[in-house]
This record gives sequence, C-alpha cells and structure tokens, in this order.
Amino acid sequence: MLNDKKNLALELCEKISRANDKFRKVQAKQMFEQKLTSPQFGVLEILYKYGSLSLKKISNEMMVTGANITCVIDNLEKEGFVKRIHSKEDRRVILADLTDTGRNKIESILPEYHKNISAMVSSLSENEQKEFINLLDKF
Repeated sequence: MLNDKKNLALELCEKISRANDKFRKVQAKQMFEQKLTSPQFGVLEILYKYGSLSLKKISNEMMVTGANITCVIDNLEKEGFVKRIHSKEDRRVILADLTDTGRNKIESILPEYHKNISAMVSSLSENEQKEFINLLDKF
C-alpha cells in the first residue's frame, strides 16, 4: 500500500513537472520573439495585473530572490518598460511601476500569450480546468 502511494506521488510530481516544463517552453519561445526573458515577462505581467508593487512583493509573487528581481528590474528599466519609485510611506521601500512603453509592450503580448495558453489547456473542459485549479490550490 505504501509503495503504491509513493509511486502515485512520484508519478503525480513527474506529470506536474512535465506540464510546467511544457508551459515554460511555450512561454520562453514567445518571449524570445518579443526580445524578453520569461522573468521579464513575469514582472511586466504582475505589474500590469496589480499596479505598482515593492520589489519584495514582486520577488515573493514570482518565488525568486530579491537579487534576481533587482537584476530583472534593472534590465526592464534600461529598456524603458519600468521605473523605480520610492514609497511615500516608507522611503526605504522601492516600488516598481510600468511606464507607458511597458504597458504598451505587455498589452501587445498578452492576446497571443492568452491564445497560446488557451490552446495548451483546450483538451480539458472548462469544468475540468476549474477542478484542476482547485486541486492545485490544495498544495
């Protein structure tokens, strides 16, 4: 019984990992065409969705280190896609925000990105997608 549970858990882990790899490859290919890295796209997408955020919150959202986010923000800032702003409440906190150029960039990418993701999950019904989301939320 324990062996069956262990094998089932390992198979589940492998399937989740492979699915994640497939999504990442599709995303990386599309971002390469847009001259962005996947982390750069991730930051643009998060800022587009939530508005100005501290670098700490962005790193938490993306589950990466603060040093990694600093580098990504540096590169996005060089391209004119984001700007750094000192928080008015706490000057020690640095916020990132989209520039108009960054907003235009992410808005030009998202329709094709959503189309690609939708195509990847199209083998699942809408109810299956919702159930899958609920199951993954349990992690």
